[in-house]
Amino acid sequence: MREETKASRQANEVEEYEAEDYSIYLHMDGVKCSTAWRLGSYGEDGVLKPDIKAHLVNKFSLPKELAERLSIELGYCLDSDGDVAINLLEINRTQAIERGRKVLGKLVRQSKNGACTRQDLLADLKKLSPYFAASPEDATLLPQAISALENSEAITPDIHAALERLRRTPGAAADMSPRDKRRAHDKRRQYIVETCCYAWKDAGHPLTYTTFSDGRRGGQRQGILIEFIQTVVGMITVPSHGLSGETIRKDIDRFRDALAREEEEFWAPPEFGNQYT
Repeated sequence: MREETKASRQANEVEEYEAEDYSIYLHMDGVKCSTAWRLGSYGEDGVLKPDIKAHLVNKFSLPKELAERLSIELGYCLDSDGDVAINLLEINRTQAIERGRKVLGKLVRQSKNGACTRQDLLADLKKLSPYFAASPEDATLLPQAISALENSEAITPDIHAALERLRRTPGAAADMSPRDKRRAHDKRRQYIVETCCYAWKDAGHPLTYTTFSDGRRGGQRQGILIEFIQTVVGMITVPSHGLSGETIRKDIDRFRDALAREEEEFWAPPEFGNQYT
């Protein structure tokens, strides 16, 4: 009777685990990033050299103290420290587990049919994660399978069995790809453009751009603010290059909308009363 009760409880726990769904947000750098940023650790010295800061001061009427601050804040945006959460992407639990199950199904078939090498199998397994394992015991299955492959010269029946067990154990080996890769974008670029916009605003310049539809050289989106941003971007990319004018336009609009919301909230009338009235 006790064994039945224990088995029933374990079955209920498995059902509850499989029914649970949530998302986590992980730091992933280099996402949809076509811009080769000059990453590094710049600290309080900033990323811009003295002659570059002088150029920004002279060409764009940027006060020296703002050029200094811009250099430091851009350095923060370009920090290569792995702990800096530049791109936080949504990983959905149910989706990650299902993707992992499909990957394992493919690996089981390929390994049994001799359609992959031991090295290929090992590389694909290392892309998976036990993050969503239901128990500490389940979380050991993937590392054990990887260790077995690393210490074997061939794909043995024991490794086939380990792969099958992984596939049958929900969460033991999940594919931690972003929930929607189409919505993943380079947040580092967004922060850099916003930093430039803050400096531009603090210098007393208008956050505006000009739109041309006559196909002129330089693109549809132009203006002194976009030129300023393109100049800064050229200074912190390797090799030096600019961004799409339309991309900058979207980031400027996003920044202006955020400022408008902040101002609206600041001037909103106070709410009277308390939690008891």
